[in-house]
Amino acid sequence: MSQALKLKIATVYGDDKLHEFNVSGQLDAGAVSVIGTLASQSEPNNGRDVMTQAPNLTIATVHSDDTLHEFKLSGQIDVSAGPVIDALANNKLLASSRVILDFAEVDRINSMGLAQLMKVLEKWRAQTIKIEARNLNRVLSMLFKMTGLNRYFNDMPESATAKKSAEPRDNTVKLRQVKRIRPVAEPVNGNKLDFLVSLQNSQQLAGWYVFNTFLQRHLEKAIHIDVKQPDLAIPLSQHALVFAKPFDACTLISKYQFIPVARPMNETDEVSIVVRKNGSPKTIAEFLAATVVTASETDFIYVLGQFLCDECGLASSGLHYTFTGNDIKALQTLLRGQADMLFMPKRNYHQLSRLSREDTCLLEESETAMAYPMLLLSPSHAGLQKKLADTLLAMQDDDKSRQILADLGLDGWCLPEQAELDMLLMLYNRYAKEGAAEY
Repeated sequence: MSQALKLKIATVYGDDKLHEFNVSGQLDAGAVSVIGTLASQSEPNNGRDVMTQAPNLTIATVHSDDTLHEFKLSGQIDVSAGPVIDALANNKLLASSRVILDFAEVDRINSMGLAQLMKVLEKWRAQTIKIEARNLNRVLSMLFKMTGLNRYFNDMPESATAKKSAEPRDNTVKLRQVKRIRPVAEPVNGNKLDFLVSLQNSQQLAGWYVFNTFLQRHLEKAIHIDVKQPDLAIPLSQHALVFAKPFDACTLISKYQFIPVARPMNETDEVSIVVRKNGSPKTIAEFLAATVVTASETDFIYVLGQFLCDECGLASSGLHYTFTGNDIKALQTLLRGQADMLFMPKRNYHQLSRLSREDTCLLEESETAMAYPMLLLSPSHAGLQKKLADTLLAMQDDDKSRQILADLGLDGWCLPEQAELDMLLMLYNRYAKEGAAEY
C-alpha cells in the first residue's frame, strides 16, 4: 500500500493482464509521491504476489506493510493447497508484525488442509508474529477448537468469532460416490424397499405411515415401513432406507457407507449440562472426576456433553459415566445424589415442569446446530439418491405435501452440507464408544 497525508492507494489484485487498486482520500498536491509510486510499479504490490492460486484455493493479499499483512482465503483448504500455503509461509514478514487471515470465503478445510495450515501458523508463531482469524463460520470455528488450531490465534473470542453464513443453502443434489467395503444386504425384490424409522416421539407415528405412502407414489416402488421404538433393538443396516438419529446416522455412514440424502430443517440435538441446586453455584471446570449420568452411550447427547465439557475446561476423559436408558431415570439419578452431573437433551430439559426443574441448576448448553437426524439410503440403492432427494425437497411446494410435513412435525427437508457432515463424524469418531450397539 502507498500512502500520503490525505491519499491511500491499496493493491487489490494484480497479474500480467489486470491490476486493481483501491484509491481513498483526497487527490491534491500532497499526493504527487503516491501517484508517482503507482506510475512506476511494473508489478503489483512492489513485487509481491498479491494472489496465489491452487486448484481449490486462492489467497489474495488485501494489505501489506511492515507491521500489518492481511490475506483473504477463498475456496477449500485440502492436500492440493500445499503450494499456495507454502507461498504464504515464504512471505518475508518482520518479527512481531501482525497477520490477519480472512476465512469468509473458505468453504471447507479437511484434515490434510489443517496440516498444511498448521505449518505456516507454527512458523509465524516462532517468529512472534501475532495472528488473527476473521470471519470464521460456525463449522470452521468448532473445527479450530476441536483440533487445537485456535491456540495460534490472538484474541479469538469464543462466540464472536463464529458467524453464520448469510449465503443461501445450496440444495442442488450432489450424488455421493459409494465404495462398497463390506457386504450390504441386497433387496430380495429389486422393486421393493424396506424403510426403517427411528421414532423421535410418539406423536409422529401416524405421520410416518402417511409419508411412506407418499414415497411409494413418487418413487413408484413398494416400500415396507418399520417404526423403531426407542427401547427396541432393531438392526438398521439391513434396511434400504433409514430415518436415523444423529448417532445412528454417523454409524451407518462411517461403517456401512450409507448415503445421507436429506435432513429435516431446523431440527438439531443440543445438550444441557445440569447439576443439583445446592446453594453454592459452581463452574463446570470444578467438577473434576465427577460422575455423569445420561440416557445412553449410543445417543449424540452423550457425544455433545463430552465435547462441551472439554470446551469448558473439564477433561471429559476424567469423568465417570453411567447410563439409565431414558432421560427421566437419568434426572432421578441426579436428584437422588447418585450422580454429580446430567447430560440431557436441551429441548427435553426445557420442557420439564417447573417442579421438576426447581432442584436443578443449568451449567452449560451447546449451540452446535449440526447434530441432526437424517434420511439415509443404503449403497445398494444408490441409484435412487437424486430422485429421492428431489422428491423430498419439493414437498414444500404444495399444500398436501406441506400437511404431511406438518404431521411429522417437520418444517421441510434440506440437503446435508459436507462441512457439517465432516464435523459431525469428527465428533462421533472422537467421543463415541466402539461397539456400543449392534447395527
